[in-house]
Amino acid sequence: MVCSAVGFLFINEMRRERFLKEQQYNRIVEKSGISLLNNSNLISVDIQPEYQSAFSFDTYSFGNMINDSYNNLQSLTFLFNGPDLGMISEDEYKWWLVESCGVDENIAYNGRYFDKGYAFFRYCMDEGVGEDDIVDLIKFMMRHNINDSRDMDEEAWSIYMQEYNHDQSDVRDLLEYADDMIHIPELMEYLQNYGGNIVICGGGINECMKEVEIALMALDKNYRVLTKYTY
Repeated sequence: MVCSAVGFLFINEMRRERFLKEQQYNRIVEKSGISLLNNSNLISVDIQPEYQSAFSFDTYSFGNMINDSYNNLQSLTFLFNGPDLGMISEDEYKWWLVESCGVDENIAYNGRYFDKGYAFFRYCMDEGVGEDDIVDLIKFMMRHNINDSRDMDEEAWSIYMQEYNHDQSDVRDLLEYADDMIHIPELMEYLQNYGGNIVICGGGINECMKEVEIALMALDKNYRVLTKYTY
């Protein structure tokens, strides 16, 4: 009985810690619901033709959601990968939204568009470095006007450990993957201007969209995820 009680308390404590961690950045996951979008800034991440084969939703369902919610939105933004990566141009993207998703033409042409690129944090992400550690490092770099983690010398890493209460093992994990590891993208400056209710959707959920999430966390922006339109 004692062992069972201890085990129960341990499991509950783990659940409590996980809950607190999940709430740290107010990352609230919503499956669907137009009411979620009322008075929000909706950000679509890489919902574009190059990734359509990976979509877990119908493009016209996505378009209808945009049309139905548009009048109640604060803003509508499409983050995408564009010509620099051999992908769609902004004008082509707008036309694709109209023709292949059924987005109203006026809405498509009045939305915000930002060619964001990708892989600013991916080296660490793909090697399994903790999300919180990546966020802390991004915050540190921004605070100290460091654009590339490879520019950090021993003194900078020492200051980082002091400011964010990390030990040498944490830094060792980060240093191990320092090549092309982290740089501060223009996306950070773009997202800095967003306030209020932010709702994001798109994909890939562990790739480009995760980079956008990490950027929002590093900027201390609260946001929600509309999972019905993620992939």
